[in-house]
Amino acid sequence: MQHQSLMQEPASLSFTPAERESFFASIARHRRGATYLGWLASACALLLAFVVSVLMAPLCYAIIGIVLDLVNLVVPMPDLIGRVTDSVSALIDSPEAISPARWLEFLLLAALPGGCLMLLMLHTLGRSMREAMAHDPSIHGARAPNPAVLAEQQFANTVAEMAIAASVAAPQVWVAETEAVNAVAYGADERHANIVVSTGLLAGASRAELQGVAAHLVGSIANGDLGVGARFASLLGMFGLVARLSDSFTDRGAAGRLGRLLLRSLRPGASAADAHLAMLLTNPFDTATQTSSAPSTDTGKIQWRTWAWMPLVGPLVISGFFGGMLCSFVLGPLLSLGWRRRKYTADAIAVQLTRDPDTLGSALEKIRGAAIGGPFGAWIAHMAIVPSPSIGARNILGGSAVPMSPSLDRRLKALGVMGAHVTLRARKSPPWWLWVLLSPVVLLLVGLMSAVVFGLLYVSVALSGLFTWLPAVIVHALLR
Repeated sequence: MQHQSLMQEPASLSFTPAERESFFASIARHRRGATYLGWLASACALLLAFVVSVLMAPLCYAIIGIVLDLVNLVVPMPDLIGRVTDSVSALIDSPEAISPARWLEFLLLAALPGGCLMLLMLHTLGRSMREAMAHDPSIHGARAPNPAVLAEQQFANTVAEMAIAASVAAPQVWVAETEAVNAVAYGADERHANIVVSTGLLAGASRAELQGVAAHLVGSIANGDLGVGARFASLLGMFGLVARLSDSFTDRGAAGRLGRLLLRSLRPGASAADAHLAMLLTNPFDTATQTSSAPSTDTGKIQWRTWAWMPLVGPLVISGFFGGMLCSFVLGPLLSLGWRRRKYTADAIAVQLTRDPDTLGSALEKIRGAAIGGPFGAWIAHMAIVPSPSIGARNILGGSAVPMSPSLDRRLKALGVMGAHVTLRARKSPPWWLWVLLSPVVLLLVGLMSAVVFGLLYVSVALSGLFTWLPAVIVHALLR
């Protein structure tokens, strides 16, 4: 397979003994980086979930309070809305007299209903995402390896050998009939893993190169990437669901589509709805994952639907947009950076399993000059040996500006440090003055982003008090 024509001024890598790195050191270094980024992403997710839960508090407590008021007509129940109103009034009247511990207690109580709701969403979406990643391979047009085809049988045997070396259960191997060059691992967990390889890769790679590909995929499975990918998708999907709900209250078509998807996805067993839901939720602002809606029938009058969703503007619609925006611009990039570390780790594990960095290095060089692709769904693209450019942002970690996988040149350089004989395309570094010019622009964007976040918080609180809590207090007074 020819690839040199796509490379500009290839440069061979040469490292001194002091610059070399063993695969043990590389695995440990990238695992540390993935762990630290995971902790940082978890902290950001907890903070974001806490803020969104607090913003949803007026709606949650209003619903619970009115339900208690209705039950009170039959059985005596506590006056929740009255107590909440008194507590909020005390905080507003004399905030300087409230101790930090009292403020913290108030915020924790405010976030309790919304936090429970988000935990329930996280649990439900976790099952849906795992089932989306455990689809039957027949959906991709894959088949079992043909015993009469030597390359297919050799690859299946190599996968089994790598699984033994990595001390994991042997994945089920499938072959996809396509000229595209790629391979992917997927499944709910390492005990139920599958590997799909394209006939294009089998035809163009040597046995040693296929060994490197198999070692990378098995190494990714052994590293726990299947479960981590599902958790990443569930975390992004939780905030994406809140963001998508914002559209549902203003667009009847969007509400119907999301409702049908949720109902189908809640059924046990993998389905196409799980995969669609994964893309719909983890990329809440990606229009490519949306289906067209019916044409507008605006008559110039305020429809009943507009009045009905007014109490939800502050606690759900604006807070949903707030959560989706920060998820896309903060949490998503952190998770993508962590996943890039996991790709480096899988490469290093491949070197450990094969004891030859040239196997994977040569395979990646061939893939770099080929048509990367494959009949792999966007929900498992993060587990491919090389993510397909045609999928773009439509994958479970693609809702951010940070690519979910490092470039092939960076991966080849990392393999070169471990001893692989690879070449890199010459790249010109941006001049220093360009970074100087871009720095004020970046600072300005950060400032604008901070102002937008603060404005959304302020508007959400104001609208919640006016359109959510005030009507709830009026209904409460009538019921009590």
